[in-house]
Amino acid sequence: MVPFHFAMTLDVPAATAWKVLRDFGSLLAWVKGGDIGTLEVTGEGVGMVRDFTLPSFGTVQHRLDEVSEAEHAIRYSLTKGRPLDMKDYWTRISLTDTGPGQCRIDWRSEFEPHDGVNPKVIADGLEGAYRDMSERLAAYSNNR
Repeated sequence: MVPFHFAMTLDVPAATAWKVLRDFGSLLAWVKGGDIGTLEVTGEGVGMVRDFTLPSFGTVQHRLDEVSEAEHAIRYSLTKGRPLDMKDYWTRISLTDTGPGQCRIDWRSEFEPHDGVNPKVIADGLEGAYRDMSERLAAYSNNR
């Protein structure tokens, strides 16, 4: 597994963004292409899965592996699909207040590329996706 980390400061308090992030079924409300995607959640709490289709990723399934209210963090893993040519993947997203009206979002991930896929290509794709999702999470959280 290849480790990957991305972080940036968002113009939203951690508690405000957490209300959206902790809702595992809210993904389509704040990701690019969510307006034309589909999503179905099965189960509740840790262990629940979300099956979704987005133009940028195709059909994917994630399993919720952790929810930490104290750390404003979730962790999920890939259980079906092949986004960015990964055959295995997990990420932990956490939010930490950094000042008035701001927080830091950290994405700590590990991925396994499909055979013949350059890990740098996947890492570059993850960085772009994480940046876009972080910005959209902040915008959506602030406008709710």
